Amino acid sequence: MSDNWREAVNQTINTAKIDDINQYVAPSSSINDSPIDAFYATIQDISNVAKPDFLQQHPSMGTLLLVGLISAIENYFRDLFARIIRICPIAQAASSKQAINLGSVILHREGLVERGAFENISFADVGKIINTCRKFLKYELKKNGITNGITNELLEEFGKICELRHGIVHSNSLLAGKNAIKLKIPNNVPNEALKITVGYEQLQECSLISTMLIASFNTEMFEEMAKRWAVDWPKLPSWDSETADALFEQIWLSFYSKVDEQNSSISTPLTMLQCKNRVKREFT
Repeated sequence: MSDNWREAVNQTINTAKIDDINQYVAPSSSINDSPIDAFYATIQDISNVAKPDFLQQHPSMGTLLLVGLISAIENYFRDLFARIIRICPIAQAASSKQAINLGSVILHREGLVERGAFENISFADVGKIINTCRKFLKYELKKNGITNGITNELLEEFGKICELRHGIVHSNSLLAGKNAIKLKIPNNVPNEALKITVGYEQLQECSLISTMLIASFNTEMFEEMAKRWAVDWPKLPSWDSETADALFEQIWLSFYSKVDEQNSSISTPLTMLQCKNRVKREFT
């Protein structure tokens, strides 16, 4: 037993280290999926774990799974924004003055290097999503799009989830005062902290909001990219009509959900060629 009074408050200290950092990473094939399908895959993984009995027995897991859900949403936006910049000359011009980390260029020089532009942006923030659309894509999310009203309504609900996330990540699930005020949650017991609790019903609710947000945003941005392909890009000096079909295919692959196709949840099932022809008919 030590006589050192400094060691009277917690367990004995020993050194610790990561033995092999390579064991913490593995190659991911999800980068080849459309962003929406990569999102769906994570949602499915969370759903497979988040059973009522499990969450009841392990209450802290609900909040952690909610963080995983929001992480999947953030990755969707990073991936989709990067793909749009790679495809769209209008987005390329809008984002050309934005900074990118050299580390991303070094790591992803053979892949989707555009993702590096979003490494320092948190998309667990509605304002950041709107501003990134404006600054990088030259798209006003609050004004355009066939799903605009739905997208904006869902963004508001997603904003509430982001306020909860802040307390989970930064305060061990204790809700900070500013977040509680934004959520309009009354503190009926002023001398006690508010703890965030996420059970099965709450996780299902957040999952539905998130899925509808991603689906709505995906539809809205697909409409915009299709319109740019048919109307705006052909007016640019860089346009080459011989690459038009290949460019539409890139758009299609960036937005099309094979998961929704397999689930028969696409309301207007079309092949890529059928869709392309309808876009041409409407805009040209």
